[in-house]
Amino acid sequence: MRAIPLFVVALVLCGCTSPAPPAAGPASPAGSAPVPSSPAGSPPVPAFQQSLPGSARRECVAVPGDATLVRSGDFIAGDFVEYRRQWHPDLGPDLGKLFWLPARPQLNAALTVTATSGGRTETYSAGSLATNDAGQAMYPSGIPLPAAGTWKLVAQAGDGWGCFELTLL
Repeated sequence: MRAIPLFVVALVLCGCTSPAPPAAGPASPAGSAPVPSSPAGSPPVPAFQQSLPGSARRECVAVPGDATLVRSGDFIAGDFVEYRRQWHPDLGPDLGKLFWLPARPQLNAALTVTATSGGRTETYSAGSLATNDAGQAMYPSGIPLPAAGTWKLVAQAGDGWGCFELTLL
């Protein structure tokens, strides 16, 4: 797997513990679960995180084809460029790696990612937080999505929430 340059990871991680601003959850599309509201009293998002594709609000965001990192609600996730490069329908559990950086790490909160596409649902668990070389909390995960299409990835850990729409060809 191609490594993410250390300065990119360090830049992303240096502010990942700052929570998203408070926002009411948007209306949910028909047939989907409601989007939870952000906890009140959250400080502003650091400037570099505001420049990432996506949104600090709790809403589903499309992952652009050239985006390495994307923000949705309480998570920054990636490396989507590398994931797309490696992906194929028979991807084994040792590939399909994405990492999830929570805005508010919660030590006892396991990460669950629910992936839906075309009526199919897959659930992945990343377990508990890990610490990277910079001492920042993150969830590493293996998400071997089984088919091409647009997948809605809903990440939840404690009261943290994010939603990413990833298209695989």
